[in-house]
Amino acid sequence: MRKIKLSRKKRRNMKLNQFFKLFLLLFLTACVSEFDEREIDYKKEFESLLKNFENSSILNFEKKSIENKEFYLSFLEKLDPKKTYFYQTDLEVIKNNKSEGIFENLKAITDLFYIRYEEALQTRKDLLWSHKFNFEIDEYLPRDPAYYFDNYAEMEDFNRKFLKNSIINQLLDEKDKNVVFSDLRQTYKDRISSLNKLRASDKFGILANNFLSLLDPHAQYFSTRDLENWNLRMNLSFEGIGAILSYENEFAKIEELMPGGPAINSNKINVGDRVVGVGQGDNGRIIRVVGWRLDDIVEKIRGEEGTVVKLQIQNETGNEIVRLERGKVVLEESDASFKIFEKNEQRLGYINLPSFYSDAECLNLSNPYTCKSAGNDVREILVNFKSEEVNGVVIDLRNNGGGFLYEADLLTRLFINAGPTVQIKNSNNEIDVFSTWSTRRAWSKPVVVLVNKFSASASEIFAGALQDYKRALIIGQETYGKGSVQRFETTLNGQFKFTDSLYYRISGEPTQIFGVTPDLELPALLNSEDFGEKKYNNALMPSSIDSTTYFSFNNEWGSYIAENHSSRISASPLFALIDEMKRINENNEDIPLKFDERFLIEQERKEKNLDLANLRRELAGKPQFKNYEDFLSYEVEDIVIDEAIEQSLEVLLDMIGRG
Repeated sequence: MRKIKLSRKKRRNMKLNQFFKLFLLLFLTACVSEFDEREIDYKKEFESLLKNFENSSILNFEKKSIENKEFYLSFLEKLDPKKTYFYQTDLEVIKNNKSEGIFENLKAITDLFYIRYEEALQTRKDLLWSHKFNFEIDEYLPRDPAYYFDNYAEMEDFNRKFLKNSIINQLLDEKDKNVVFSDLRQTYKDRISSLNKLRASDKFGILANNFLSLLDPHAQYFSTRDLENWNLRMNLSFEGIGAILSYENEFAKIEELMPGGPAINSNKINVGDRVVGVGQGDNGRIIRVVGWRLDDIVEKIRGEEGTVVKLQIQNETGNEIVRLERGKVVLEESDASFKIFEKNEQRLGYINLPSFYSDAECLNLSNPYTCKSAGNDVREILVNFKSEEVNGVVIDLRNNGGGFLYEADLLTRLFINAGPTVQIKNSNNEIDVFSTWSTRRAWSKPVVVLVNKFSASASEIFAGALQDYKRALIIGQETYGKGSVQRFETTLNGQFKFTDSLYYRISGEPTQIFGVTPDLELPALLNSEDFGEKKYNNALMPSSIDSTTYFSFNNEWGSYIAENHSSRISASPLFALIDEMKRINENNEDIPLKFDERFLIEQERKEKNLDLANLRRELAGKPQFKNYEDFLSYEVEDIVIDEAIEQSLEVLLDMIGRG
């Protein structure tokens, strides 16, 4: 089987380009097509959304609280938080607007946003052809503009600087200047084309989601298509062809092929190929899809496992019709994975869990212990660890934003004898305790849970419970602080997700806002104060509730482990370098647009990145990279050492030694 691998440099460039490109994963199953839009009365849909939110949310929301100019101005700011599109006069129009009706006002602001957005895109596109950029003068792009534009000249000047910054970024990446300009011109041509393909449903989705986010930071509106894609992402297995598409110059292009999928197994489709036509079944005619919206092309490719789709592929060798039988594609990179380390004559297990996923459809139809889920997958890994005589385990929840609540409950039970795992308080102040007095414990040896600022929701339930039970040591940074639970409610033509309860630790303490504080801290490149639930102005403020009854483990690790950990961190040149890089990254000053100045800044950043990579290699006994280009040419796993994992393993060794 072919496996498509990209160098670190190519993958990094792909991430940079995601700002301009639309990526859609073909995790395809049969669904209702929205290509021919139904006639939807979006005013009635909004009224249905508003009424259901008012009746269901934990927020005690009342419609009259948003019928004012201040709310409409907040909505405008939500659409343009960086002040890069609207004019000051737009605010005055809103203040003086005498229109009645919440939907009418929000729609007028949304329509105006799209006018301003297209104006900005067209201005940038024109400047790329007409303006001669000077990279030798001292000027700056503001990181956080204080005001909206006073006039067209200010808008044009800002967009000139915005473009200049984009050009410098790509020149620093050692791209040819002519290629940079050509790529940017094509980018803005594509973005304007995509903007002109927007439908009423797209604009309503923007309106509804920005409106909801002002009331509840975790509320979200879903069309039929949106909801289906959300569910499929959580299941981690999909019926489809196993490809990721991007959109470029009116063409859908194969951006990535997924291992094990029908597309890569055909040996006839490659990264970079264009999809110019799609046909259904062996006898269906090929329909040309050049110039179509990317999601409409995806819709044509969708279908059930075992059915046939034909793609007309265009590449350097010409055109070819490729017949594919849709199959089941598993996102292996998104499920639980493990490794066993040999260290100081101990066998140490490591489990990485990217999300609390679950195949909800399987759970409704089958024995829950046979379904694909985070809890079941980790249970299998722990059984394997037992057979391999592993002495302790690290559970890595870094960047795990959560998932299904019942998976957090199931995962917790793998490490405790019995008892409660989490408390849920609803809008009526009723408290439900997730508890069982029959055990499914799968692991009794030492546990370390590794977290960071982006460990959220279900991750915090699990980490908080194991901390309260004294079943594990938590290491890393303070977690995100999302202690709310969302559920779905139906509208006339869609569904929306909203907060209807808060969860609390078994100790009665909230994780909402506060997160889980680690027992042992690790330095990080990012400033944790810049992220998390507390950054939302409208985040729910919780209170504590009574502790539930539970019996903690008799694990008193004492100060020995903390002192050892602190000594290792202080003596580590790796963490000293991380602190220095954090200082560089925390520069909040305006962005210089003089090339020579930016070149020096970029050189310092590259030097520090190279130093960090080489230090990791040195600690692992590997040869150092000769230069930055050598560093970029390697795969991520070749960097060898993850300092957070290394420190977690050291803590685990201390726990085993004290056991």
